[in-house]
Amino acid sequence: MRSLILLAIIFLCATTGVILLLYMISLIRKARPSERTHMDPLPRLLRLVWPVVNILQFHVSEIAPTSMLVKRKRQLQLAGLEFVLKAEEFIAVQCVSMLIVAALGLWTAGLLDATAGTKIWVTLASCVTGWLYPVMWMRDRRKRREKDILRTLPGYLDMITLCCQAGLSLTGAIAQAVQKGPGGALGQEFDRMMREMRTGASRMDALNALADRLDNKHIKSLVSNLTQAESLGASLADTLSAISDQRRTERFQMAEKLAMEAPVKMIGPLVIFIFPVTFIIIFFPLVMQFLETQNH
Repeated sequence: MRSLILLAIIFLCATTGVILLLYMISLIRKARPSERTHMDPLPRLLRLVWPVVNILQFHVSEIAPTSMLVKRKRQLQLAGLEFVLKAEEFIAVQCVSMLIVAALGLWTAGLLDATAGTKIWVTLASCVTGWLYPVMWMRDRRKRREKDILRTLPGYLDMITLCCQAGLSLTGAIAQAVQKGPGGALGQEFDRMMREMRTGASRMDALNALADRLDNKHIKSLVSNLTQAESLGASLADTLSAISDQRRTERFQMAEKLAMEAPVKMIGPLVIFIFPVTFIIIFFPLVMQFLETQNH
């Protein structure tokens, strides 16, 4: 009787495994690879898991709600990853990251001989961490991109102002700034704006699209001032000169603010790491001498 029950269990498990295998094969065959003809190259780590991401992104585009896809698309645009990943591909990356981190967490819990309950909690926490890690990476990239834009904005404004004062139009001045200016996120966005103008977009529409892509208050203020100056017939060179001076002053003020915050931020590491070690080095010989005298 026991042998029959065991055979039935083995048969059910084998049947279930075969059904799951056939289902996975059908999902893989159904998936359509993502078209990356006009996309930027992938990062190195992402290339390792891209075959799995390529399979999942097709099913994510069918399952994920539209609001989630729109939100991820906007976040990728603000982080400068619009031509690296699509919204459904990014969600697929989140799924792959969740599975990898969950497997690592479960493997670590097994090495530590954790209980079944602990393994469940570790797996759940690992899933949440793996799901949120790509989002945190994208937010960090956006912050670094915004810092780079704020750092290079005064230099670009100076070059555009000089070109306008030399007699070039605003479009020609921006083209010269893109060609001669420093690289970075702002240079890439200005270059994209020039390509949009070559394809037929008006200058103001291209500037408004630039402000919408970057979603930066300084860029929005620049576009608003240029739009107002052009509509009123004011001198663009004078307007750009005033904006450049203001941005440069704000950058120096921000540098002073960060310099004044540095001593306050150093208090934590000093109290937690440096002071205890200093006290140990100073008082350890004294304590040892005191203990030796007590023993004698």
